Amino acid sequence: MNKQAFTHPSVNYKFDEDNFAVEDESLSLKYFEEQIIDSQKYWRRFGGRPDFSGKVVLEIGCGHGALSIDAAISGAQQVIGLDLISDRITFARRIVAERFPDIANKIEFHQLDIDNMTTLDGKVDVIISKDTFEHIMGIDRVLISIRRLLREGGLLITGFSPLYYSPYGDHGFHAIGQPIKLPWAHLILGDARVVAAYNKYHEAVECHSGVECHSVYELGLNKLTRREFLQAFDQAGFAIVSETVNAVQGASKLMPLLRLLNKVPGLEDYTTVNMYVIARKI
Repeated sequence: MNKQAFTHPSVNYKFDEDNFAVEDESLSLKYFEEQIIDSQKYWRRFGGRPDFSGKVVLEIGCGHGALSIDAAISGAQQVIGLDLISDRITFARRIVAERFPDIANKIEFHQLDIDNMTTLDGKVDVIISKDTFEHIMGIDRVLISIRRLLREGGLLITGFSPLYYSPYGDHGFHAIGQPIKLPWAHLILGDARVVAAYNKYHEAVECHSGVECHSVYELGLNKLTRREFLQAFDQAGFAIVSETVNAVQGASKLMPLLRLLNKVPGLEDYTTVNMYVIARKI
């Protein structure tokens, strides 16, 4: 592939687990149970759950393990979940052992960057990822690793939101801990004030590691637009099989309006909330 390299300021940042709060066990369990239910809605946004029967499946950003567990229950031969936060991997391993012993022999979780996963080169049938791509720094690097792991013709299935320039694209960090969050407020306030609000909140509730963030990128928000994501997919050697923008299944009642506004020239970046993409390795 003789294509121009993907460039974006986010490529200069690496994920740092110390920038994130230690997770409360009861909240982790509640979130996991919500995600188990949410998996059904997630697959509907692709038109239905993929056929995982007999396949080797790898999940990027597996979190507490809900989507990986869903793939294993759905008939995958082997499922590998990767995440960069150690507490989530510990939780995922424990929840499988306690609640899903019937699939424990075909699912595994690792705190590992996909760049360092080298034992499955060309052996993975499907790579899945849910609400992770908007957090990935160096998306070009990660996509190259994804392509390396996939077999010929293998699929990447990823859905993610919110994109940064959409109404709540900062994940609400501009008003973290507050009951009211305003659409596009993070763009009006600017990055510095969003980061300051995040640091102030975590200092006040004493749930932070003590590391102060200095950039939106350090908060895990890569600020990529839809066009930049599509460019990165293309340059990494993927063909888009299907794409849904601003999926409405289970979304806010405002989503149909955002879908209309998304067609207005100049408003695409500000009204693209989510992307659901199936891409094939070529």
